[in-house]
Amino acid sequence: MSGSTPPINWDPMIIGFVAGFLSRILYLRSGKSHYPGYPSGYISQVALAIIAALIGSSIIVSLLGKEFTAATFLTLAATQFRDVRTTERQTLEKEESLILVGRGAGYIEGIAITYEARNFLAMLVALASSLVAEWNDIAGIIAALVFIIVGEKFMSGPRIGQLIDVKPADLRFEKGTLLYVGPVMMMEVGLPDSRERYRSQGLGVILTPKNPRGEAALWNISQRQAIAHEAAVAVGVQKDVGYPEQGTLCRMDMPKGTGSAGLTIIPVERDIDKLIRAIEQTPVLESGKWSRMVNTKNRKEDAHG
Repeated sequence: MSGSTPPINWDPMIIGFVAGFLSRILYLRSGKSHYPGYPSGYISQVALAIIAALIGSSIIVSLLGKEFTAATFLTLAATQFRDVRTTERQTLEKEESLILVGRGAGYIEGIAITYEARNFLAMLVALASSLVAEWNDIAGIIAALVFIIVGEKFMSGPRIGQLIDVKPADLRFEKGTLLYVGPVMMMEVGLPDSRERYRSQGLGVILTPKNPRGEAALWNISQRQAIAHEAAVAVGVQKDVGYPEQGTLCRMDMPKGTGSAGLTIIPVERDIDKLIRAIEQTPVLESGKWSRMVNTKNRKEDAHG
């Protein structure tokens, strides 16, 4: 029949769908600081991966088939991924009160943004891969692999170890009750039992910025809270409800204002190397990722020294 519609080439859609789905699955993170952590969470994320990949891979086929209504519907469906960010945030905020060393609002918002962005990224990988595959299937497969690798590199983000040096430091008490880690005064520990636990079991590290970005990150309260959380997750913390003196603390070197910070913890697993690795792998939060600052006090000291 002369007026029959030519057969649809499904290869670009299949290639795009597989690329988008794999990108979301490969980017899926599970662990102490990220959601999901249980089978129900995985199921919801896999379902979102299928939806995102299906939307991205279907747009080109819909447009070529002049199904403009379908393409518009798919675009509108993509806007529903905004709810993913809200859901992630609410889930983590409800857990916050049950965690001995919380993530902090900045870390929670960063995780929520990341999960929203990863769904959009999976959709874009599927769209771009299907677009290239429309020209040539082999080129589409190669492009899909490139897009997946580039997407993972783009979404990985900087780690705090790229901006600061983390070194072990001794814990000591001055004036009887003031806890110090290296030169940094941390807090007053009033209970004799808590002081003894710090002396016998505590660990301390000094965080020194490598550059102005590192110093800006340390001055960010949310960033220091995220560092304390990751430290507690890595080695555990011997703390219970109602004992603030035994909590993990990350504090700036004040009142000297050198830009360095100290961290103290009474760990379950007394492994300083594991503690340092965990701190170095802490993500740089969005709130301080692009900050720049210059410590004018240090500049004056260097000029006179």
